Amino acid sequence: MTPQIQVGNATIYAGSNLDVLPTLAGNSVDSIVCDPPYELGFMGKTWDNSGIAYSVELWQQCLRVLKPGGHLLAFGGTRTWHRLAVAIEDAGFEIRDNIAWLYGSGFPKSHNISKAIDKMQGVKFEAKPASGVGFMNSNDDGYNTTLNQLTRIGESTDEAKEWDGWGTALKPAHEPIVVARKPVIGTVAENVLQYGTGALNIDATRIGSQGATTRSHQADYPKNANGTEDRSGSWARTGHKIEEVNQGRWPANIILDEYTAELLDQQSGISKSLSHNRPHDTKWGFGVGNDNSKEYDYETGRSGYSDSGGASRFFYVAKANKRDRNEGLDELPEQILTGRDAGQDKRQVPYKTRSNPVKNTHPTVKPTALMQYLIRLVTPENGTVLDPFCGSGSTGKAAILENKQFIGIELTPEYLPIIQGRLEHAYQTMLNKPEADDLFA
Repeated sequence: MTPQIQVGNATIYAGSNLDVLPTLAGNSVDSIVCDPPYELGFMGKTWDNSGIAYSVELWQQCLRVLKPGGHLLAFGGTRTWHRLAVAIEDAGFEIRDNIAWLYGSGFPKSHNISKAIDKMQGVKFEAKPASGVGFMNSNDDGYNTTLNQLTRIGESTDEAKEWDGWGTALKPAHEPIVVARKPVIGTVAENVLQYGTGALNIDATRIGSQGATTRSHQADYPKNANGTEDRSGSWARTGHKIEEVNQGRWPANIILDEYTAELLDQQSGISKSLSHNRPHDTKWGFGVGNDNSKEYDYETGRSGYSDSGGASRFFYVAKANKRDRNEGLDELPEQILTGRDAGQDKRQVPYKTRSNPVKNTHPTVKPTALMQYLIRLVTPENGTVLDPFCGSGSTGKAAILENKQFIGIELTPEYLPIIQGRLEHAYQTMLNKPEADDLFA
């Protein structure tokens, strides 16, 4: 199949992923990082209500093209991710974990039960001019149209009063990311040596390089005349060596955006990470601490972090770039997004408009910084990333900035110019910058 778009090492195929994937060579990609449809009919889009994310056949094709030990990261919706995970597992993947991406930009799309009862009883409502967030639920004249925003005319009924304060939904604040892996051949170490896949790149995704890790270990033993270590005295090894290692903390299976990080820090306050020594083994006469069953690792034993801050410093924070969505799309016309969110009843909520015109009309654009971080985690050096649900090209943009090869597949023709513009912008950015952006700055 002929690629539709070629930008540097990024290749985009137009069409169904079930048609394109069988044309790709087996064991040819190192990782799959994707944002499949959540199958909720979001904004009235037909591609978000096709069932493709639950297709075992699709994920079997992904398994085929992925190298042994290669990782798959797939976003899912909170209501439907379990079906996504089951389909991936049924295709032959191992479910290794899930990552929770926490964000603060969502707002509740709940049905006001009290007002709904009043409406049933014939109570009249009036619309008021919308502003701020309310504008997102307004009609073309800028007036609020959802029951949550409408104002009663007259007194509420007794039945409605009994259900005042009741709704139907929580505020959306996280999306789960399925972490799966194609089975390794032999051990993980053997698989890594043969295929370059099977492990996570921990050091490339450590959290917060500032506030160095302090390693402390005992000084070397004195040497005998023949060059061997002299362990004859219980205190022959004295003194400590202190080593500063600017690597940062171990990556967690929770990722924050800037808003949730700020909220977390407000709740936790400022705290200081205190240094502490791991307990020493009593085998050589260093009975320190309570755990004498484990041998102390003098070479890699950590003594903790000497830093301070809010609790968000323990997690990666994906910093949003306001220009990210529309970068590279100067030549495209601006449009107003319209549609109905998932779970909203068309009898109660008409199609709504977003207040700001955009050039990138895809309704579920992921932050590039987030996709870069995920690509770094699961893709080896010079590896190839596959996204069978290319959307507006966020994964491809991130892959280019991470200097990876990329293969994308997109079904909807209207998104192809958006993908091309964003990839070309990323490619020029990568060419003009000697080093990739520091995600931890």
